[in-house]
Amino acid sequence: MASKEAWHRHHAQGRRSMKTNYFNAYTQALGALRLIPIYLDSPGVVSRATLIGAASEAIDLLDSMPCRTVELAEVFRCVNDVIQEGQVAYVTPTNSPEFPFGAVVADEKGQICAAAMGKSKEGLAEMIRLKLLPPLEGLGEAAA
Repeated sequence: MASKEAWHRHHAQGRRSMKTNYFNAYTQALGALRLIPIYLDSPGVVSRATLIGAASEAIDLLDSMPCRTVELAEVFRCVNDVIQEGQVAYVTPTNSPEFPFGAVVADEKGQICAAAMGKSKEGLAEMIRLKLLPPLEGLGEAAA
């Protein structure tokens, strides 16, 4: 019985560690890329095996990331580029095949400043940018 409990505990821990920490995948990939010029400029400092091992680990971590995660990171980058200081962007996938991405922008107090759904990351970012523009005064009527 004790060995069966140990097996379940070991495998539960393994499942938790199998979940990819996307930040670690990104930093591992950057670390592997940073080793390349060191290896090329000073081959004795970093071994070929270290470079190959770091690259292989980065590839495995990046391969385990779902494509949707990478897409959402790109959507966030695009939306985050159009918001103003003090605002926070939140992006999400939607259930709409026509508008697969959504975003909400809030101010420092948590008040919603803009929300939109988009067909593409660029289209969503543009919708948010337009919604964040200051309102135009009047409706075009002539001044008296």
